[in-house]
Amino acid sequence: MTFRRQPVKRLGMTVEGFEAPARRAVVEANLARHVPTPCRVLDVAGGCGEEGVPLAVLGHEVTILDPAGAALVDALVRAYSNGVVVHVVQAAAEDAPDLFRAGDFDLVLCHDLLQYADNPAWLLRAVTTPLRSGGLLSVLGPLGDASRARDAVTTAGAEIIARYRLPGHYHLVCRF
Repeated sequence: MTFRRQPVKRLGMTVEGFEAPARRAVVEANLARHVPTPCRVLDVAGGCGEEGVPLAVLGHEVTILDPAGAALVDALVRAYSNGVVVHVVQAAAEDAPDLFRAGDFDLVLCHDLLQYADNPAWLLRAVTTPLRSGGLLSVLGPLGDASRARDAVTTAGAEIIARYRLPGHYHLVCRF
């Protein structure tokens, strides 16, 4: 799922929506502290490749999983224009166990998705099925959903190894 929000005015400042370049840069820096290069990355609900393509530029092997075919075409164009290759798979997040084998990925990105899940722990179990043992999960979402995300991560069996607070968002890095 890829969702777009318009910038919102709060306290005289413009807070960017889900496509904020500054937020992506901070998340990329957070991940650089924990992720070896190169690694195999699954970007769940990765849409247009806004986070996956920059990781491919850094040398990671990136697969973008998203149900929106048009967004995946945009991801391929973005990758091509950046001189990298990404793999794309058109399917829902919950289909990950049927599409990939255990151990296929070192890192799973689950950004701006959990807040839409009826059962976030179940969704995390599904998207981390192809994660290697000891692999990392990156979870990002609106700050108001941080406690629900922490509960889902621990229920799914992960250890939170880093917590970051961004303007309006949380970012968790977890080990499975």
